[in-house]
Amino acid sequence: MAITINTEPNDIAPVYSDISYVVTSTNYAQSNFKFVAVVKNAAGTIIAKLKAPIFYGTTDKGVFNISRILQNYVTYDFTQNLGTLTKCLNSYIGYSVEFGEEYGGTEYLNLTSDTGKYAWNGLFDLYGSETAATYKIDVPSSTPKFLTRVRTRRVTTSQYDYLHFLLLGYDATPKIIAYNSAGTAIATSVIKLPWVASVSDLSQFMVRFGCGPVQLNALTSGELDSGTAGNVIPSNTAYYTIQIQTGAGNPGSEVYRFDIVEECSKYTPQYLYFLNPLGGFESVRCSMASKDKYNISRKQFKRNNYTLSGNTYAYDTSKHGITNYAVEKTKEITLNTNWLTETEFEWLQDLIASPVVFLGNIPVNIVETSYEVFNYVDGPNNLKITVQYTEPERLQNA
Repeated sequence: MAITINTEPNDIAPVYSDISYVVTSTNYAQSNFKFVAVVKNAAGTIIAKLKAPIFYGTTDKGVFNISRILQNYVTYDFTQNLGTLTKCLNSYIGYSVEFGEEYGGTEYLNLTSDTGKYAWNGLFDLYGSETAATYKIDVPSSTPKFLTRVRTRRVTTSQYDYLHFLLLGYDATPKIIAYNSAGTAIATSVIKLPWVASVSDLSQFMVRFGCGPVQLNALTSGELDSGTAGNVIPSNTAYYTIQIQTGAGNPGSEVYRFDIVEECSKYTPQYLYFLNPLGGFESVRCSMASKDKYNISRKQFKRNNYTLSGNTYAYDTSKHGITNYAVEKTKEITLNTNWLTETEFEWLQDLIASPVVFLGNIPVNIVETSYEVFNYVDGPNNLKITVQYTEPERLQNA
């Protein structure tokens, strides 16, 4: 008996895309034949056991798509005031799959296996050209990208923002260079890797850090390999770049640029933080007018207000007849960004479609169910976003 793995997923794969295996067996002609797949986590604990008949239209092949199984074991990692490098322990899973077969009422397990696999809470564009190699940082190269679909951002000096990247057994840290309006470098800093890189350390696979000016300037001297604490982004910075580099100073990622733009507004800015399709969090500044609205829901019953007092039977008009017994109010806020570029409009479809959004530290849901992308032909435009608190406020019973 022999099982062969004909097709397997990449060693690193987004869990919300297909994670599929195609296997064959020399015993496919046995009576009541089935393929068996045993999925285990990185600790070797069985999390699923699947069986599949010979795939329709073939004579000896079995197909397993385990993405839905693995999705149950990843969530996300979000911290608004995130600072130095941090492992995303909730955002990925290490796994292995053992393949066997069943026929004649008997299982024959672990005939072959696929080990050392990882899946993170990302999703590739079905019509795009993304692969794991697009984002995986594992050799000196300036090609790997951060886990975002926009390649430059605008931020303010008081903004929190984030970059996430895939790192496996590699000694790599972010290097930040701040530039003035003339394009002259005025500060260079390197964030310290707070753990020892190890190929066998599964917990360092997905990494995040705070990349907003306020977070970078909050880094302490103990969190920096080089640079001046409190002055990573000097006050006269026009833009800054971030690139992952190795301990030897070789490039490990793309150069990512942040332009500092202080938008004029008489309103207090509010910030939305959202989970993007690649598993990272990003921020959006809403600096124009906002409006609060409360949606009220009531459940009611008709109370019998007739009372007997001595020999008098009468209706008590001082009490409610139709009475509220379950009243809830849910807060809804309409936010407005400042003017956006065409690239930003294209990018923010990820915000409108995001399943996880925070307004500051408060979990909210996006109300809009459609999104229109404006381009430069349409002229300057801003984005109106309506968010709703995820927990209603329950009021007193009457």
